[in-house]
Amino acid sequence: MIFIIIAIFLIISCIENKLIYLICKEMKPSLSNSIIVYLTSIITSLLIYNKYEITLDSISYFLLIPFIVVISIIDFRTSFVYDITVVSGIIVQSVVFILSKIPLEELVDHCEGLIIGLLLSFFMCKLTKAIGEGDIGFYGLCCFVLGAKHSLNVFALSFLLTSIFGILIILKQNRINLKVRVPFTPFISMATILIMLTQYDIIKIYFKMINNNL
Repeated sequence: MIFIIIAIFLIISCIENKLIYLICKEMKPSLSNSIIVYLTSIITSLLIYNKYEITLDSISYFLLIPFIVVISIIDFRTSFVYDITVVSGIIVQSVVFILSKIPLEELVDHCEGLIIGLLLSFFMCKLTKAIGEGDIGFYGLCCFVLGAKHSLNVFALSFLLTSIFGILIILKQNRINLKVRVPFTPFISMATILIMLTQYDIIKIYFKMINNNL
C-alpha cells in the first residue's frame, strides 16, 4: 500500500508542479520548487498514512496536501494567494464530506471550523493588518478540514512558527526591519500539517504549562 501511495503522489506532485506555473504565469520553473513539491507531498502523505491508514480523515488530508503545497509555494515566491486555489480546495473538501455521509455533528464541526477560520482571519486582517487578505480564505480552508476543535490551534501554532522564523531573521540580520514581509501561508500550512499528524490541542497544552509554572 505504501508503494501505491508513493506512486499516486508522484503523479499528483507532477500535476502540482505544472499547476503552479499555470496558475501563476509570472513564476519561472525552478528545481527548488520541484524539490519542495515532491518532498513535501510524498513525505506528508506517508506520515498521514502511517498515522491514519485509509480513513475518512486521511482521505480528506490527502486531498488537502496538493492545495496547501501549491498555495504556499506561490505565496512564498510572489506574496500572492489566488482565490481559485482556495475556493477549489473548499469545494473538494465539501464533496468529500457530502459523499462520505459523515454524521451531522461532524459535518457541523467542519462547517463551524470554516466559519471560525474565515471570520477570525478576516477581523485579524482588517483590524490588525497582521495577515494579508489572501490568508483569510486559506485559514478558512485549513480550519474547514481540521474542524472547529482545532481551528484556534491553527491560528496559535501558525503565529508561533512565524514568530520563530521572524526571530531567526532578526538574528541573521542583526537588526529589526519592520518593512520585511513574511509570507504567511507556508506557516499556516506547517501548522495544519503538524496538527493533522499529532492532533495535539496546542492551546490546551499552553495553558497547562502556564498553570504548572504558577
